Amino acid sequence: MSSETVIYSGVGPDADPWHDLPRTSARLADALGSSGPLRIVSSADELAGLLDQAGLLVVNASANRGGPTPADQQFGRLVEGFLARGGGLLAVHSSTIAFPGLQSWHQTVGAIWEQGKTFHPPHERTLVRRTDVKHPIADGLGDFWVEDERYTDLLLVDGIEALYEHTHEGVTHPLLWAREVGGGRVVYDALGHDERSYDAPERVELLRRSAGWLRG
Repeated sequence: MSSETVIYSGVGPDADPWHDLPRTSARLADALGSSGPLRIVSSADELAGLLDQAGLLVVNASANRGGPTPADQQFGRLVEGFLARGGGLLAVHSSTIAFPGLQSWHQTVGAIWEQGKTFHPPHERTLVRRTDVKHPIADGLGDFWVEDERYTDLLLVDGIEALYEHTHEGVTHPLLWAREVGGGRVVYDALGHDERSYDAPERVELLRRSAGWLRG
């Protein structure tokens, strides 16, 4: 599998007013770029020309709309083909909001932001806890503190086993999981609201381990 990484950084319909995706995509590139060539793109057409040579696709996107677009459908087909070839997908933070109505995307990632139910507590310094699920990404790592948002009450698909979680008002909620989908590997990492998230060295180490596992 190629060591090339492609970051899909959302713009326009794949962005929102609350997340500075160019800045967080740049921090993702800083965290992951040492492992090989890396490109940042912002359209499905650009993505189509690069995925055949990529081993890792990182999606840092969002939405402020209610339904899918033709470009969403193209994106979904590209992701399905990439995973079928054994590729690795890392989706971060607001990517559970992205591509609304595109069921293949939400089934792949494993969760969706459900309007009227999902929320996040105030952005603050928070403890992220390691679960007892054994996995190469997190084995040997422990709890850590990070200044970030904590997505809460995401609508999950069946079978999600969190590697990291947070607790809000006495209830635990998953923040990071890893799974195999359609011949490839997928990690969803709910952290990453803004640049402060990437100032936590343990969080950056978790990203790098996730990328390593996804590349196989």
